[in-house]
Amino acid sequence: MLPDLDRKLLRILFNFSIQRRRMPMMGELERMTGRRKEDILEGLRALEREQYIHWPDPPQLQDILVLEAWDRGIH
Repeated sequence: MLPDLDRKLLRILFNFSIQRRRMPMMGELERMTGRRKEDILEGLRALEREQYIHWPDPPQLQDILVLEAWDRGIH
């Protein structure tokens, strides 16, 4: 089960990719999550480690690819 911030980031990334056909910018993530840049980057690294996202060029957000849009721990 993902921590709250990681789950929120995953949902934001997925929704942006579907609805806006792009990834959010850091300012948008800060506003939507209410967290600082450092916390967001840590959450994104955790999502990559757990293979929910593919992040080929950190810290560039536009290249993130969502591999799995739902938390595996929820059924």
